[in-house]
Amino acid sequence: MIDFASELNEQQFEGVRAIDGPVLVLAGAGSGKTRMLTYKLAYLVYEVGVPPYSILAVTFTNKAAREMRQRVEQLLEVNLSNAWVGTFHSMCGKILRKSGEAIGIPRDFVIYDADDSVQLVKEVISDFGLDPRSLEPKKIAHAISALKRKLISPDEFLERAKTPAERTIAKIYARYDELLRKAKAVDFDDMISLVVRMFRTRSEIRQRYSEEFQYILVDEFQDTNESQFAFLRELTRTHQNITVVGDDDQSIYSWRGAQLRNILDFPKYYPGCKIIRLEKNYRSTAHILETASVVIAHNRMRHAKRLYTTAPAGERVKLVRAPDDYAEARYVVQRIVDLMDEGIPAGEIAVLYRINALSRLFEQELRQRGIPYVVVGGVGFYERAEIKDILAYIRLLVNPADDVSLRRIINTPRRGIGATTVQAIAELAESAGVSMYEVISSGEPLPIRPKQRKSIEAFVELIEDLKTDIDSVLPSVLIQEIVERTGYVRQLMEEDSIQARARIENIGQLVAAAQEFESQSDEPTILNFLGSVTLMTDVDRWKKGEDVVNLMTIHAAKGLEFEAVFVVGLELGVFPLTRALQDDEQLEEERRLFYVALTRAKRFATVTYTIQRSRFGSVEELGRSPFIDELPQDKLDVVDLVPEGSIVFRSVEYARSREEVYDSRYSPGIVVWHPFFGKGVVMEVRGAGERTIVTVDFPNFGRKKLVAKF
Repeated sequence: MIDFASELNEQQFEGVRAIDGPVLVLAGAGSGKTRMLTYKLAYLVYEVGVPPYSILAVTFTNKAAREMRQRVEQLLEVNLSNAWVGTFHSMCGKILRKSGEAIGIPRDFVIYDADDSVQLVKEVISDFGLDPRSLEPKKIAHAISALKRKLISPDEFLERAKTPAERTIAKIYARYDELLRKAKAVDFDDMISLVVRMFRTRSEIRQRYSEEFQYILVDEFQDTNESQFAFLRELTRTHQNITVVGDDDQSIYSWRGAQLRNILDFPKYYPGCKIIRLEKNYRSTAHILETASVVIAHNRMRHAKRLYTTAPAGERVKLVRAPDDYAEARYVVQRIVDLMDEGIPAGEIAVLYRINALSRLFEQELRQRGIPYVVVGGVGFYERAEIKDILAYIRLLVNPADDVSLRRIINTPRRGIGATTVQAIAELAESAGVSMYEVISSGEPLPIRPKQRKSIEAFVELIEDLKTDIDSVLPSVLIQEIVERTGYVRQLMEEDSIQARARIENIGQLVAAAQEFESQSDEPTILNFLGSVTLMTDVDRWKKGEDVVNLMTIHAAKGLEFEAVFVVGLELGVFPLTRALQDDEQLEEERRLFYVALTRAKRFATVTYTIQRSRFGSVEELGRSPFIDELPQDKLDVVDLVPEGSIVFRSVEYARSREEVYDSRYSPGIVVWHPFFGKGVVMEVRGAGERTIVTVDFPNFGRKKLVAKF
C-alpha cells in the first residue's frame, strides 16, 4: 500500500490529488517535480482506478520517460507496457502510425533526421537550378523547421511572403514537402504538426484520442513550442483533465522554438485552472538558493514564486575576479583539487560555461594536473568539426599521403567537389597504388567534368602555395593563412548563425592555443604542434561512468545537479551574449540561464569573470556581466586575484622567424582587414615591436585590442 501523504510534502500531495480539470504546477528548481508527476501517475492508477492506457504522460527525453515508467512500475509492482509514456515526438509518431492514413501518411513511413532534411533541401535547390552558395541549405532547412513548429504550411507562407527571398523559401518548402511524401517520409517536425493537422481536419479522430486519454500529464512544460501546445489543446477540447509541470524561470530553449508564453499564459487558455507552487528546494544550501532567487527576481516575465529550503546556510557563493582567462582556469582547477582533497568526488564537480569555446583552457589545465574530465553534451575542443578541419589542412601539408585528411577538406569550405568526384579520385588512386593527392597533383587529366577539374586544380594550387613555408612558418601564422586563404571563416560569417559564430570563436581559440605552444616550446615547429595536439585529444581513456570532472554548457547541465559548480566567463559578450544586450526578452533568457547554472549546485557554487580574455589572438577587455551586479553582496565571498592598483597585462611571446617592427605599419585612421573580424579602422596604437597593441573598431564586432603581429 502506498501512503501518498507521507511520501510527499504538502504541495506535492496537493498536486497529486488535483485530478479534475486543468492544473498548472509551478515547480521551482530542485523542488521534486519529477517525483510529484511520477506519484500522480501512480495515484491515478492505484487510487482512482484509471487504466494505464488511458493516461498520456509526456516528457522531453526518452531517458526521462523511461525513468518515469520504471518508477511507477516499482511503486505499483505492475507492468506499464501499455501506458502512453514518452516524448512528444514518440507519442505523436505512434498516433501517426495508427491513424495517419486518414491524411495520406502511410503506416510504414520513415523518419528523416536533421541531416536528411538538409540533404533533401540541397536536392530541391539543385532541382530548381538555384545557387547553393547564396541559399545555405542548413539555413533553409532551419527556416522550414521553424515554420512547421509554428504550424505554417507552404501555401500559407507563400501568401505571407513579402520578399523574393521569402518567396524562394516558400517554393523550396513546398517542393521539400512533396519529396518527403514521395519518399513516404516525415521529418522531425512533421511528427507533431501532422497530428495537429489531422486533429483539426478530422474531428472524429481527435475525439477518439481525446476520449482515450482521460488524463494528460506534461513534464517540462516551459520548454514546449507552438505545435506541441496546439497538440495538447486539441486533446483537451473534450475534457480538460490536464496537469502541466514546469518552471518559467528555467525556460532556456527559445532558440529551438520553445515559447515562454505557453506557461505564462496557461491560465488564459484554461480559465479557472488550479495553480500549485512547489517552492521547497531539496537540492541547494540556503546561501546558494537565496543568491539564485535574488538574481532571477530581476526578470519581469515570470510567475511569482519564492523558493525556500530547510538545509543549512552552507558556504557563501564565491565570486572570483581573475586578471585573465589563464588565471581563471588555474584558480578553478586548483579549487577542484582542493574539493577533491576534501572528499568531494570528481563526478560531483562541474564547470559550466555559456559557449563551448571556453572549455579549452579548463581542459588543458585539468590535463596538465592529471585530473580526468569529460566534456558532457558535446565534444572536446580538439574534436570539434571546425578544429578538425583546420588540423586536417595542416596534416595534409605535412603529409600529402594522408587520404583521410584530404577527404575531409577537399570540399571544405565548399568548392563544388562532390562525393562522386571524390570517389572517382579514390578509385584512381587505388588502381595506381598511390595517394589521392598524388593523383590530383600529377598534372595528368582527370576523367571528370571540366567544372570539377577546375575546382580540383585550384585546390592543388592552394595546398602547394601553403606548403611553401611549411618548414619555417609558425603554427599560429599557418593557421591564420589557412583560414584566410581557404575562406573558411568568411563562409561561416556569411552563414551568420549562432552555431557559425560559435565555430568562429573556436577557431580563434585554436590560434590562441598555437601561440601558447610557441611561447612554451623550444622547437615550435608545425610537426611538434601536431604532436602536442594529438596528445591533447587522447581523452578516450576516460570511460563513461568513471569518476571524472564534468565540463559542459549550461544548456547541457539542465536537469542535473552537482555538489560543486563553477560558472565561468561572466563577461559582457560572453555571458550574456552580445545580441542579448539589445533585447529585453533575450536578456531575460540569459538571466534564466544563469539561474539554471547556479541552481545546479548543492553545496558549493563559484562564479568567475576576467579582466582580459584571449579571443582570436587578441587580448580583450570585455567588462563584467551585468548579472554580477545583481548578485546579493551579503551572500558572497569575494576572491580578487587582481591586486588593487596593478596593471593587468599578459604578454605573448612569439616565435623568432620574423623581426619586423610592426608599429610602423599602423596609425590611427587607416583601414585594416582581419581574417576573423573583417574590415576595421585603427583607433589607437600602443607599444613597439612584436608587442605592439592596435585598437581597431570593427563595424560588426566593436572595438578589439589586437597584437599587431596577429
